[in-house]
Amino acid sequence: MKKWRFVGFDDSFKKDVGCIIGCVTAGTLIEGFMHSEITIDGLDVTEKIITLIRKSKFREQLRCVFLNGITFGGFNVADIQQIFERTKVPVVVVMRKKPNFDEIFQALRNVSNPEIREDIIKRAGEVFKIDNLFVQIAGCKLEDAKTFIESSRLRGNLPECLRVAHLVASAVIHGESRGKA
Repeated sequence: MKKWRFVGFDDSFKKDVGCIIGCVTAGTLIEGFMHSEITIDGLDVTEKIITLIRKSKFREQLRCVFLNGITFGGFNVADIQQIFERTKVPVVVVMRKKPNFDEIFQALRNVSNPEIREDIIKRAGEVFKIDNLFVQIAGCKLEDAKTFIESSRLRGNLPECLRVAHLVASAVIHGESRGKA
């Protein structure tokens, strides 16, 4: 049986340097990587993710895009609706903790264009619980998101592509992998 392909994006950053890594898996088997620099507290992560997916040799085979949260490089917020609309690949945002939107919107006041960022976060939609994770979805049903997550886990709660993307991104920026995805 042919396995579904997934791509999971995570970031790492320090001071003024940030990157996103996309890890492509077939089920849980690693098949490839994508990489791009991102602007800390910028507004470019959505376009970077879309470009990486569109240019990828795996593009036609991707069943789901997983994001490790909705913010990258500080408050560089990914627009999951736009990612789905422009790639036609469902997007599932995966979070270990339920976001506190009041705290997030308060913190947005410390960066440029807080209204734009807040609007992107609101457009991401409702937060749902699947097992021990919280998710937001674009382009698929909640039941599909649950199937994608279950099909992409190797060990633990997170899809394997997100776990590996986290390890690689932190190694690129910090010299070695660190922390939990």
